[in-house]
Amino acid sequence: TLEEMDSDPSCGVVIVGISPEGNAAKSNANVFSNIKSLDNNDSTVGDKCICIRDKIISINGNACHDQSFDNVVDLISNADTNTITLEIGRLQGSTVVNYGDGLCISAKPGENYGFLASKCNVDINYECRSGACQTCMAILEFPNKRKEKSDGGNVEDDGRGSNDIHRRTIFHCIGKVPRNYDWLHVLTGNGY
Repeated sequence: TLEEMDSDPSCGVVIVGISPEGNAAKSNANVFSNIKSLDNNDSTVGDKCICIRDKIISINGNACHDQSFDNVVDLISNADTNTITLEIGRLQGSTVVNYGDGLCISAKPGENYGFLASKCNVDINYECRSGACQTCMAILEFPNKRKEKSDGGNVEDDGRGSNDIHRRTIFHCIGKVPRNYDWLHVLTGNGY
C-alpha cells in the first residue's frame, strides 16, 4: 500500500502497508528464513527487504522521489514491462524490524514494539500494558554484529562470530527498539 508523504504532493510517496500474501512479504520472509546462512559482513539483511515507511525514489529508473501519489501510480501502471524495479530510500539510522511473515517496518531507535506491530497489522494480545502479565511476550532475534556508530567508529561485539544470532525476550507493551542494529526479527505467537 502506498501513500503520499504529508499533505504536500512534492514530498513523494512512502510504503504504508505490505500484504502478507504479496511479493514483498514473501521476499522479506525468505530473507529472514535464511538469516543464519547470510554473511552480515557482505551486506546487511535490511538492504534486502522492502519495509513499511520506505520512500519510493525511482521506478524502473525514473525518478519519483518528489512526485505526487497519482504520478507514481501512473509510472507503475504505464510500465512497459511485467517487472517493476523500485529504488527505495530509508531513514538513516533506522532498523528493519521483521514480524514473522515478512511484514517489515523501518523503525527508529526507541520506538515501541507494540506500536510497530500495529503499523504492520500484527495482532498482539495485551492485558496489563506494563509487562507484568507477560501476555505480549515475544522472542527477539538479533545479530551479534551491530552497525557502525554515526561518527564512523565501530560498535564492539561480544567476540562471537558475526553470523551468530542472539535471542532475548521482549514485551510489546513496554519494549523499545535499541540503537545500532541493522535488523531485528520478532517471533510472535507459536514461533518461539
